[in-house]
Amino acid sequence: WNALIITAADKAVHGPMLTLESSQTKSMLDSKVWTAYYCAKYLSPKIQDGGAVVFVTGILNRRPGLNCVPLAMANGALEALTRSLALEWGPRLRVNCLSPGFCDTERFHHMDPTKKQHMLDNTAASLPLQRVGRPNDMGEALYYLATASFCTGVVLDVDGGHMIRQYANPTNDPMRKK
Repeated sequence: WNALIITAADKAVHGPMLTLESSQTKSMLDSKVWTAYYCAKYLSPKIQDGGAVVFVTGILNRRPGLNCVPLAMANGALEALTRSLALEWGPRLRVNCLSPGFCDTERFHHMDPTKKQHMLDNTAASLPLQRVGRPNDMGEALYYLATASFCTGVVLDVDGGHMIRQYANPTNDPMRKK
């Protein structure tokens, strides 16, 4: 193998930390952090010298969102794992991390179509590139991180400017209404 790309995660849980069941947070950490840890630990020896391990996190670690503590924790842990393993496994393997911003994927297929479209439009309007990410945007970044021979320990934001955006107006954002 040339590369191992790990994107596994259960559905993200949202809500105020004090009211979320601790088991929901633990499940999120198990699915996103421990799955990545075990995949890297047990599959990396099969990667050829000069290959790469690439994790996928998300913007919520460094730009937290309201009611997103479990996902922010999981993303932070994976970004720390990225940098630690890059030190430990170099020069044999490179270890990098993709941090996508808001991306229109199948994770929103369960939503009411009108609410989903409003959410996508509202988010896009708040981004400097005026659109949300698409799966091919993330695929291009993953390919780069897996093949760039002088890139290790990197957390690459592919977010349409999310890190510098102004947040959506909470009065018309369906995801922020109470």
